[in-house]
Amino acid sequence: MKKLLIMLCLVSCTSNGYKYKIEGVVETKDGGHPAVWYTETISFDGDTAYYFNSDGSEVRISPPYVVKTIK
Repeated sequence: MKKLLIMLCLVSCTSNGYKYKIEGVVETKDGGHPAVWYTETISFDGDTAYYFNSDGSEVRISPPYVVKTIK
């Protein structure tokens, strides 16, 4: 759980370089937890959203989620 909270804190920081804000839920053994992701690019594989971090790791976000464009 501590690792999940650290990850959410790292990805939830806003910056002027991000174009998209994605709001969804992360499922854990304790149930679903609200989550927010920020990214410069986003792609879709069917109903799953995904993007790549700067280290090359892939982040896949299963529905339900909401994608908002940051202006």
